[in-house]
Amino acid sequence: MKSLSFIRHAKSDWTSPLVSDHDRRLADRGQRASTIMKDFFETANKNFNSVFSSTALRAVETIEIIKPSIKDTDIIYKKDLYTFDDQMMLEFISKIKDNISSVLIVGHNPAIQETVLRLSDTEQNSNLLNRVEHKYPTAAFCTLTSTIDKWSHTGDTMFKLQEFICPKEL
Repeated sequence: MKSLSFIRHAKSDWTSPLVSDHDRRLADRGQRASTIMKDFFETANKNFNSVFSSTALRAVETIEIIKPSIKDTDIIYKKDLYTFDDQMMLEFISKIKDNISSVLIVGHNPAIQETVLRLSDTEQNSNLLNRVEHKYPTAAFCTLTSTIDKWSHTGDTMFKLQEFICPKEL
């Protein structure tokens, strides 16, 4: 059984037009949303074998705020996750070591939203899937599960969308 979770980085600050996209910080709203998600993770007792994050500053700041609520898991920063392409995201996932069963990825849209939609079993009649299809807001979190044994078997319509949580719902 594999569990694959995603967090889209929280709202970034656009007030400094000369800052590169990679180096944009969180806006105040993004910091508040990350704190809300930290509290959610703590209450929901979320644990992961591995946490991977984009190296973009807004993703780093998002997971660093949430990190205290994730027990005994190091954050591994990967430049490969600074992507907006779902195919690149799927390639990253397919290379995860098979002894890891539960993964959290912190990244960017549209890569996250499109990856979740590609991996989700479309046969499941799910309000969650409809919500993801409509919008994957900043700081939103979801979890998908599959019975696959190897991450290299990650492919279309093999996962069940278990939860989709947005900070404004909490």
